[in-house]
Amino acid sequence: MTLGILLPTRGRPHHLARFIMAVEETADDWHLYLRLDHDDPLAPAYDAVLLPEHPRITVVHGARIGFGPSLNELAARAERDGVSHVGMFGDDVVPETEHWDTRLVEGLGENLGVAYGDDGLRHKHEPDLPTHYITQTEVYRRLGYLSPPTIRHLFLDNVARDVGRYLQNFVFVPVKIWHLHPWIEGERIDDATYREGGRNPNIRKMDRMAYIRWTQDRDWKRRLR
Repeated sequence: MTLGILLPTRGRPHHLARFIMAVEETADDWHLYLRLDHDDPLAPAYDAVLLPEHPRITVVHGARIGFGPSLNELAARAERDGVSHVGMFGDDVVPETEHWDTRLVEGLGENLGVAYGDDGLRHKHEPDLPTHYITQTEVYRRLGYLSPPTIRHLFLDNVARDVGRYLQNFVFVPVKIWHLHPWIEGERIDDATYREGGRNPNIRKMDRMAYIRWTQDRDWKRRLR
């Protein structure tokens, strides 16, 4: 079963090169869907990383819309391509365990749900918070999104956990998919992508409110039935 790896990326061509190398070395059956912004100042450097063309990589370009909407755009593309499973990943992630994609897919079994691995930060946040995860494309199809439309960047791991719990198939699989975040790498790796996105207090405040409103709306549960 091919895993559609959904990866919005901005300002980090070096991270992307590292991610692709790690996936090529560790994953079994995958297709990488990339979302690049038209206004990314490092667009030429991305071109260098992505040439020559790779048969397992699809690149989608568009206006800057944020991580959440970009994720939904990529999920829609993967659905059109007939991919059975999709995963939410960031460009600061490095998979380490061999066959991690197969093990996550197998961990879900035949029932709809959410599976996740060890991001190396479980001592920093709630251990069952799936900062990066996989699910079936059918979950995206039923919801109409992976990221609720009102969320721009944050709390998508909370959404995934709520979805997995509601489906009664929320699975931790002991594979290492490191999240090389400033929490463990230190402030030396802080950059504009962090400051304008996940570490932006205004975005955190707005996305937290949007997440709370989403939890109070029964519509997403109705769609998953």
